[in-house]
Amino acid sequence: MSKQGTYFKRRKTRQTIAGLLFISPAILGFTVFLAIPTAASFVISFFEWNISTPPVWRGLQNYSSLFRDKLFWNAIYVTLQYMVYHIPASLILAFFMALAMKQKIRGVGLFRTSFIVPWITTPVIISFIWKWLLDPNFGVINYFTRSIFHFNITPMVAADWFPMVSIAIINMWVFCGYHMMVFTAGLGNIPDTLYEAATIDSASAVQQVWRITLPLMRPTIMFALITSVIGSFQIFDLIYGMYQGGPGDLTRVYYFYIYQNAFAFYKMGYACCMAVILFIILVICTMVQYLFFQRNMVTDFSS
Repeated sequence: MSKQGTYFKRRKTRQTIAGLLFISPAILGFTVFLAIPTAASFVISFFEWNISTPPVWRGLQNYSSLFRDKLFWNAIYVTLQYMVYHIPASLILAFFMALAMKQKIRGVGLFRTSFIVPWITTPVIISFIWKWLLDPNFGVINYFTRSIFHFNITPMVAADWFPMVSIAIINMWVFCGYHMMVFTAGLGNIPDTLYEAATIDSASAVQQVWRITLPLMRPTIMFALITSVIGSFQIFDLIYGMYQGGPGDLTRVYYFYIYQNAFAFYKMGYACCMAVILFIILVICTMVQYLFFQRNMVTDFSS
């Protein structure tokens, strides 16, 4: 091999080593905090283990018991109920907010910031604040409704539908800013020339949104919807801070039931079994959404 070939080979080796060193923290973090726990959860799901005693092999008994568990099916139902309340309203509102962000309006930066702040606030703090605000006896909201509108919210707070609806509305307020940023980024990738051509052809604003914006936003909408579904199945902190799964089973979502089995009932094998089923559910949901949005998807606007 010539000296020049040897030089380039050594240079490529050094660059490869440097690249591996730069990404090594990410690889280490992924391995320690994601890959190993995921593999361990899959293995533990075949055991009965209460942490204090050695694991006992149960094979597929955890899975068979899980599918006969009424609380498991209730947790799925409550989680789906939350998704129906939260995802459509949150994404639609965020989309229209993103459209508003494109307009040259005075104070739009302050408007954008006001919706980002809840997203970057600790969820536990948000849960405690809203728990106090909605308190039927000492809450600020009930105080103002009684003082101004002579309306007591106590019967409404005590209704069975209220806990999950309140969680959905609060999380919509929390995540609207995040989804608004995602949609704003997607709107920024659409060339203005398309709208100019549509305006010349006398297309109305509604027609431009329906014929141009929505079709070209399919990749962004797909991303927002997939992350919303995954996040909805993983909702926990707001539920724990405000209702702790109650009253009854009204807010016992899937993630909260996993937490109860693992750290309240000390059924680690059963909890890991639920985690494995959750992983399968999320993979299936993600693939279905991906295949649906991939049809006629446009990612290159240059032509």
